[in-house]
Amino acid sequence: MNGQSTEFTHRPVRTGALTLLITAVLICLAVLAVLALATAQADLAMADRALAGLQSQAQAETSGQEYLARLDAALKEGTDLPAEATRQADGTIQATLSENDGTLHVVVRPREPEEENPAAYEILIWQLSTQWEPEQSLDLWNGM
Repeated sequence: MNGQSTEFTHRPVRTGALTLLITAVLICLAVLAVLALATAQADLAMADRALAGLQSQAQAETSGQEYLARLDAALKEGTDLPAEATRQADGTIQATLSENDGTLHVVVRPREPEEENPAAYEILIWQLSTQWEPEQSLDLWNGM
């Protein structure tokens, strides 16, 4: 090569566009992470409320089953009805059982026990109701 030294010149790498792209992607990932965390916390709160409601319902159902067992024994033995029970004019027996957050309303009709169904009653109404309170923590726009 005729004594001339050849220099290799490198072009500088332009990182401006690449840096902006990576920064935008990182910001998007951070926003998605925050949204995922907020959703997970909301799901946990909703699951806790559902669990509390199911536990309340289970307590009321248990009280109702215990009441029916006492009522069945009283009807079969011919003794006084449980304290919660009131006999109506039409012959039905009514009771309202209150638990922590719920109320169970039970109406039964006495009947003769049979071989296939030994219970001394027939359930007419088994109604569970709970007190509902709307959540006030959300500050929603009401249109005004």
